[in-house]
Amino acid sequence: MTALVILVGFLLSLPSMGCLKNDILRLNIKKEPNLDPNTVCKTYPELSQTQYDLCRKYPDVTASAIQGVQIGIHECQHQLRTHRWNCSSLERKNKNPHASPLLKRGFKETAFAYAISAAGVTHQVSKACSLGKLKSCGCDMSVYGVNRDFEWGGCSHNVDFGEQYAKRFMDSKEMARDIHSRINLHNNRAGRLAVIRNVQKQCKCHGMSGSCELKTCWKAAPNFREVGDLLKRKFKAATKVQIHIGNAASGRLIKQNGRRPRQSDLLYYQKSPSFCEPNNRLDSPGTTGRLCNKSSDGVDNCGTLCCGRGYNILKVRRSERCNCKFYWCCYVECQTCTYNEWVTVCK
Repeated sequence: MTALVILVGFLLSLPSMGCLKNDILRLNIKKEPNLDPNTVCKTYPELSQTQYDLCRKYPDVTASAIQGVQIGIHECQHQLRTHRWNCSSLERKNKNPHASPLLKRGFKETAFAYAISAAGVTHQVSKACSLGKLKSCGCDMSVYGVNRDFEWGGCSHNVDFGEQYAKRFMDSKEMARDIHSRINLHNNRAGRLAVIRNVQKQCKCHGMSGSCELKTCWKAAPNFREVGDLLKRKFKAATKVQIHIGNAASGRLIKQNGRRPRQSDLLYYQKSPSFCEPNNRLDSPGTTGRLCNKSSDGVDNCGTLCCGRGYNILKVRRSERCNCKFYWCCYVECQTCTYNEWVTVCK
């Protein structure tokens, strides 16, 4: 029964277009191992020359990296969903989110977007290696010490390769060596560290009737929601820095108290705007039309999110899947239920 419940949950969790679909490139990487470099490299715009060269040489790895950026932006939207700037402007079909004007500034929000994107690339490439989807890498076959309780085996996620490719692919855009580039490089590294420092051990039992006479374990990248939660905490505690002594290329990044930041800190150097009104120069849509919570004490309360403009109460119709039934084997049929509800929307 437990296995059946897990299978039903898995099937319900699959997106309608397939869980391996790359929404930006419109590729199913698992079914297209021999990718045409032009399909990948010319579909995803505004790559730097180094990124384009990497893409031409490793189109399958780059396709997974681009999918990782997409996963990172989706997680950014989830983590900042109650904030005035909620990452929505970064998700554009067939467009590179790093081309957004906001990511050319030094805000806390910029730091989070860079870190979560770098984490997404590290995570996705690491998993793709272990799934046998990429020609350039496979499982991490390292043995992490001897343990009497279990044996190392299975197919560990190749986080070393994922981290290295994320560094090459993401950092290559930061060639200026000014304070903006240096901070972007730092935040990219913080994103990668959020994955590689939280690799987890997963195990499977072997034996008669489900006994655990022998246990095989492997290393796996953390669930990406856990990575997002970690980086959200880093976002809340982000550190404002400046260059100390020398020029931007040689000086040290220091906090306002004179101390050097940690590698895992998120850094910024510009105060964020209010994000209340639309601002095309920052690619910020403002908060008009956003749902707010009039009874909340958090940043999504109507007073804060609506920036004092007030809100409207509207009746809306919402549809969702319901009364789902699992049929052996292996599909799920659901009805569509429609609800009428009242919502509060910023003026």
